[in-house]
Amino acid sequence: MSDDTAANSTSRGERRHPANIVSWIALAIALLVAGYAVRTSFEPGDLRPGGSDTAGLPQIGERAPDFTAVDASGQEVSLSDFAGQPVWLNFWGSWCPPCRAEVPDMLQAWDVIEASDVVLVAVSLEEPSDDAFTYAEDVGMDFVVLSDPERDAIRGKYRVRSFPTHLFIDAEGIVRDISLTPMSAQTAIQKAESIS
Repeated sequence: MSDDTAANSTSRGERRHPANIVSWIALAIALLVAGYAVRTSFEPGDLRPGGSDTAGLPQIGERAPDFTAVDASGQEVSLSDFAGQPVWLNFWGSWCPPCRAEVPDMLQAWDVIEASDVVLVAVSLEEPSDDAFTYAEDVGMDFVVLSDPERDAIRGKYRVRSFPTHLFIDAEGIVRDISLTPMSAQTAIQKAESIS
């Protein structure tokens, strides 16, 4: 290899070297930004599969905190609007496969308990309201369906981390049962009847 060839390969290598450093720095910055975005999007431990971790939810025997969300017509609806009535409170999302799979059982259970004094309130979380209401209409969810796309209504009151989440609240507003997994129609009927 001549001195000229060696000099050319060195200068070409040096020209590539700064580009490599810039690429690595850009990649590192992108990873840091992505990590920060993910970290700030959820509280630690958010969004788990169904289970038994009820931390952050009102506990059995405690009063269910009031909240206000919107229905499909844009009207505000509060949990306290149903004071004196037992409430089956469901947190769900149309983006959630277990929630979608559970809908037929919820509808079947609702058909049985609709004539009772139990009110079924299903609150969609973390999706555009239009998506939630369109899905609810498409599948025939003819009970109270509300939307809280950014969790503003429930923030600090219901730290929902499992989807679906069900709370069964008696007529005095006390949480009597919690389920953090999809339920069969029979199980939902039994739980709803236990608060009526």
